[in-house]
Amino acid sequence: MYEFLLSFHNIARWLVLLAAAYLIYRSVIGLKNRVYTATDRRAGQVYTGLIDLQLLLGVLLMLLSPFVQSALNNPGAAMQNSQTRFFIAEHWVLMLAALVLAHIGGVRSKKATDALLKHRQALIWYGSSLALVLLAIPWWRPLLRLG
Repeated sequence: MYEFLLSFHNIARWLVLLAAAYLIYRSVIGLKNRVYTATDRRAGQVYTGLIDLQLLLGVLLMLLSPFVQSALNNPGAAMQNSQTRFFIAEHWVLMLAALVLAHIGGVRSKKATDALLKHRQALIWYGSSLALVLLAIPWWRPLLRLG
């Protein structure tokens, strides 16, 4: 079960990044043509939904991970190892912040009064969320884990 969740979490990472790239692209284009469509709104919803899914998978992984469980048994030693500290303290905090920024982006772009402001809000909040996601990805781990 743990290996399946880890693989699914890894694959979903790429879906999050693809959704974010599409969303940022739509926001940049929208700043130029000043039209905010249902597709723009859906792009934000897909990105936010995928980050929500990642949170659920991440919580399940933390509960089932032998790596996390052993680190939590000796937190002092875990914090002295940079890779262990990354997963115990940094990864989930950055990802949770990215999730919050994505949700704020959805609300702010929905409540904005005109198309230009909607795209600007989307670009700022979703772009900030994506920046945190990119910081929180363990790039030294396998880029595609299929089991």
